[in-house]
Amino acid sequence: MSTSRTRFPTLALAILIIGVVLVAGIIIAFLFSPALTPSSNVISITQAKQSVDQYIAGSSDLRVAEIEEYAQNFYVRIQEKSTNINAFELLVNKNSGSVTREPGPDMMWNTKYGMMGFGRAPTADMPVTTDKAAEYAQRWLDANIAGAKAEEPDIFYGYYTLDITMNGSTYGMLSVNGYSGYVWYHTWHGQFITSVEYS
Repeated sequence: MSTSRTRFPTLALAILIIGVVLVAGIIIAFLFSPALTPSSNVISITQAKQSVDQYIAGSSDLRVAEIEEYAQNFYVRIQEKSTNINAFELLVNKNSGSVTREPGPDMMWNTKYGMMGFGRAPTADMPVTTDKAAEYAQRWLDANIAGAKAEEPDIFYGYYTLDITMNGSTYGMLSVNGYSGYVWYHTWHGQFITSVEYS
């Protein structure tokens, strides 16, 4: 009896100390995360475009159509010059300027430039039309982000990407599969800052 009484407070104290240390570590990591303490070395949209131009320099048929700056990254829409069809989507690191393919729909659903085409011929003419894609996107928003509005879809090979607005301002984006209508919300951008379109 007395032994168990002695062990319990010691064990409880040890668990409490470990818990406090873990919580303190999480709070410190959160307070000093890049999202809350942005580096003074953040690149500009112009510098982001220069990085992307170098990334696509190997193809004479690709061009930057649009860059959107978000808190976490630059989002870049790449377009084919010969067809005016959107080819793929990129992300640019705001500190280093490094360029990567965007995760999610661009890699998984892109039937021409993606990693998984699912054996489909590359085409921008899909069973899910632009009107249907906008409808599916709005239905998803109504159920998940009250007050958000789906804008006009950008057509890619195998899917669509749509900007989302809230009270007239850009809020984020999502993609809609051109075959299944499945919606994939882009969770990795953060708050919208500004955008530039290129002709």
